[in-house]
Amino acid sequence: MTEQYQHLSIAKESLQNPRRTRQFKIPRTQRADLRLHGRILSEQLRSITQLANPQIPGKDNDGRYMLKLQYTGMLDIAHMDRHGIEFVSQEDKTICIAFADERGIALFEEHLSQLGHAHITYQQILTALDSVDVWTNEDRKSWSVKQYGFPDSDSFGLDVELWPVETTQHPSRARICGEFENWLRENMIHRLDRINLDSLLMYRVRVNLEQAEKLLEHRDVRMVDRLPVSGISYEKLNKDINFIPEYIPSPLPNAVKVCILDSGINTAHPLLRSAIAESACFVDNEDESDHFGHGTAVAGIALYGDVEACDASNFWQPSMWLYNGKILNAQGEFDTATIETTLTEAVEYFVGLGCRIFNLSLGNTNAPYDGKHIRGIAYVLDVLARRHNILFVVSAGNFNGSGDPDVPVESWRAEYPSYLIHDSSVIIDPAPALNVLTAGSYARHNATFDAQRRADEISHLSPAGEYQPSPFTRHGPSVKGAFKPEIVAHGGNFAAPMRNAGSQWRQHARGLGVLSCHHQFQGSTLFSEQSGTSFSAPYITHLAARLLNEYPDMSANMLRAMLVNHAALTPQMENTFSEEVTEHYKSAPSTRNRSVIRDVVGYGIVEEDGLYRSSEEVVVMMCEEQISDDTHQFFELPLPTSFLRTQRAVRELHITLAYSPAVRTTRLDYTATQISYRLVKGSSLQDVQQYFNHDIQDGTDSRNDDAVSNRSITAQQRDHGTVQSSSWTFKQRSPDEKWFVVVTRNDREWGTPLNSQHEPYALVVTATDRENAEANLYAEIEARIREQERSRARVS
Repeated sequence: MTEQYQHLSIAKESLQNPRRTRQFKIPRTQRADLRLHGRILSEQLRSITQLANPQIPGKDNDGRYMLKLQYTGMLDIAHMDRHGIEFVSQEDKTICIAFADERGIALFEEHLSQLGHAHITYQQILTALDSVDVWTNEDRKSWSVKQYGFPDSDSFGLDVELWPVETTQHPSRARICGEFENWLRENMIHRLDRINLDSLLMYRVRVNLEQAEKLLEHRDVRMVDRLPVSGISYEKLNKDINFIPEYIPSPLPNAVKVCILDSGINTAHPLLRSAIAESACFVDNEDESDHFGHGTAVAGIALYGDVEACDASNFWQPSMWLYNGKILNAQGEFDTATIETTLTEAVEYFVGLGCRIFNLSLGNTNAPYDGKHIRGIAYVLDVLARRHNILFVVSAGNFNGSGDPDVPVESWRAEYPSYLIHDSSVIIDPAPALNVLTAGSYARHNATFDAQRRADEISHLSPAGEYQPSPFTRHGPSVKGAFKPEIVAHGGNFAAPMRNAGSQWRQHARGLGVLSCHHQFQGSTLFSEQSGTSFSAPYITHLAARLLNEYPDMSANMLRAMLVNHAALTPQMENTFSEEVTEHYKSAPSTRNRSVIRDVVGYGIVEEDGLYRSSEEVVVMMCEEQISDDTHQFFELPLPTSFLRTQRAVRELHITLAYSPAVRTTRLDYTATQISYRLVKGSSLQDVQQYFNHDIQDGTDSRNDDAVSNRSITAQQRDHGTVQSSSWTFKQRSPDEKWFVVVTRNDREWGTPLNSQHEPYALVVTATDRENAEANLYAEIEARIREQERSRARVS
C-alpha cells in the first residue's frame, strides 16, 4: 500500500503588487435627436403621477415613487442621484429600479427638458434611458404566480418581498416596514412572519384572492410569490433489522459536528442513535422526530457515506456527531414561518453548539433560478456562510418533468439527455447560492429489481447509464455563469416502462436508488431506498466532515476548495452529450463558450483518493490567506526538477481557489468583491511580477493563464464562481521553469461598506506524477517548501 502523508502547507511571497487598474468611462448611448429623446422621457415621467397613484398605499399621495428605468448599454448607477433619483436595484441587464420624491421628480424632469439645449453633468445617464415607467402588477408576479396563478382556496399564504431600501437599521427601512404593516392591518391581511436583512425584506401573509390582488398593486412590493414547495419524493426498501451488529460505537468526543436541517431524524434508529448529539425542532406544535422519512434517510448518508458499501461489509463506524434540526413539518413541507426565518434561527442555534457543516437537502420548486437575482433561501445561506465561516451543502433540486411546455414530450429515455439542459430543468432555490457547495446527482445503477430478477425480459430501461448524470438532476449555471452544481454524487436513477404504450414518461425507481436509513425501522424496515439530489448532497457532507476531522482548523473556504480540487468528470459524463450538441451549446448566443456537461455536473465526482492524505505520486499543497482590495499576491509553486523533467510522461497540476464574499440582491453583480487566480510561468518572481505591476501597466502587457492548450477550464469560465478550479496536463516540461499562482482581488465600487479590509480565501494545489516509477514527489516538494521558508526568512 502506498504510504500516505499529511497535506503540505505553502505560503505566499512577501511581494504584493497593487492591482493594475485602468480608467474606464461608461460609453454614451448615441441618440439621433437629443431634444426629442428628452421630450419623450419627460412625457413618460409626467404620466408617472397618474400611473403611480393607484399604487400608493393609504388615501393620499405621499410624494414617493418607485421608477422602472429601461436602459440600453451601461447605466452609471453610482451617479443617478445627480438627476434627483436614487438607485434601488438592478433587475436585469436592461431594467433598473430607482426611488424619487417630489423634489427629485422635479429635478429629473428639469434635466430631461434640457437635453439637447444645454450641457448637463452626467448626461450619459439620461441618454442611456429608453423609457421611464413604474413597476407594474405583472412585474410583481413571481415565476410560480405567473405559472400557476394564486392558490384555489378561500385563504392561502403568500411571500411578499418589498424593495430593500437602504439597510436593515436605516430609518427609511423602519418607515417602510411600519407603513406596510399598517397597510396590512387596514386591509385585514394577516401577517404570519417577517424577515428583515440588508438585501431581503420579506413578509409571509395569509390572504384571500381580493387581498392578493391588492398586494400586486402596492408600490413598495417588489415581488409576490406562492409559498415554497419542497418537492421531496422517495421510495422505500425493506430490510431485516436483525442484520446489523448489536453494538455500534459512538464517534470520538472531539469528532466533527454536522447538522442535518430537514424533516427531523428518528434518533432511535439502531444505525444512528450512537452518533446523535442533540435535537431541536423549529416547527410549531411538533417534536424533533421524523414523521416523513426524508431527514432520517439524509442523516444515514451523511453519517456513513456509502451505506450500500457499509451494508455489504456489515461494518458501521460513525466518525462524526449528528445534530438534528427539524425545519420541515410532518408532511415534509415548510411551516407557517418563512423558511428564511426558520433557517436563520436554526443555524444560529446549532452554530452556538459548535456545528461547522450543515446539510440542506431541500429545494423550492416554485423558485427556479431565472438568471437574474439570487433571492430567498439562497441569499440567507450566503449571508450565514460568510458570517459564521460554516459550510452549507445543498441539493440542486429534482426535475420531475414539465407540463408547460411538455418535457419530456414522449419518453424520458428517448429524450435523455437533451431535457437536462431545458429551461424548465434549471436549478431551484437555494441551489444558486454562491457561498455554499451545491450537489447534483449521477446514477450508479441502471437495472431495476425486475430487470435483475428477469434478465430475459425488457421491462424498464433507464435513461442514464452508470456514472452519467441522473435523469432528474437539475442544471445551472448560477449568477453570471458560475458553475452550479459544483460537484455531483450518487443520487440514484429511474427507469421508464418499455412495454406499455403511452406510459414511457412514468418513473420506476426500485433498485436504482440510494440505500439509507428508514425512519420506521421496526421489523424488516431497517433501510429505505431513495432517489434524488436530496441524497447526493449528504454524501458530500460526509466527505466534508471526514476532511474536517483530519484537518480541524480548515475554514469553510478550504473545505469547498479541497472537495472541488479533487473533482473530475468521468468518461461516461464526458460522452453524455454528442459532439454536435456540445458544439452547438458552446456557440449558441445564450450559452456562448460554455460547456454543456459542466452546466449539468460542474467539476464532476469527488475522487476520494488523495482527498485526505498525500502520497509520493499525488501531493496536495494548501494555504489560507487574506488579501486587500486592488492587490496581487504571488505563490511560487515548489515544483522539483523531477516533476518538470523533459522526458515525456503525463503530469498534472490542479488548482482551486475559494472565498465567501459579501452579497446584495439589488445588484446584478451580487458579490461585493471578486478574488481570482492565474497560473503563469517565468524565470523569477521579479520577471512575473512586472506583468501585474500597476506602476508599469502601460508599458507591459497583462498576463492570463499560461499553458492554455493543456487547461481543462478557462479563466473566464471559472472566474464567475466563488470556488474556482482548473487542471493542467503536461507531457514535457523544462527543469528551469518556475511556476507561479497569482491571486487578485477587485472590489465592486458599491461593495466597499460590505467588504472586509482583508478578505480571506483558500488556495489548494495538487501536483500529480503517477507515471514516474521512482516518484519521490512528496519528499522533494516538502524540501522545496523548507528551502522557500529559509529564503523568505533571510529576506525579512
